[in-house]
Amino acid sequence: MGLFAPMHPLPVLLLAGLLATGCALLPAAQDGSAPEKAKPKFTSPPKPKREQAVPGPVIEPVAVFTGKVVLVNAPLKYVVIEGVIGRLPPVDLSLNVYRDGQKVGGVIVSNQSRGANFAADISVGEARVGDTVRSD
Repeated sequence: MGLFAPMHPLPVLLLAGLLATGCALLPAAQDGSAPEKAKPKFTSPPKPKREQAVPGPVIEPVAVFTGKVVLVNAPLKYVVIEGVIGRLPPVDLSLNVYRDGQKVGGVIVSNQSRGANFAADISVGEARVGDTVRSD
């Protein structure tokens, strides 16, 4: 077959039909300018905007550290406090010492700890074995 082989009439007719159909679907401009995009005939009314809910206050748990005095070294002015495993207070935190509901002293947490026990230096007052220690 040569360069100018005769074409079958069916593909040529299909191509011509598609081109004619595509051109007929475009809206013609009234003034001869380029056609504009077709606008939809039916539109739904705009939905009212929902009012955004005001977020409530953020409630954070109070980090209260509690424990019980299990050892007192009065000459070196330190105590060992039994707290809760995995919930030890940070170093240099001031804790109050209570006996029978009355504040009797204050301690400052040091960096020595093992398990649920931690050491604290006596800063004010006194402490005895069995006293309650907590942050207020």
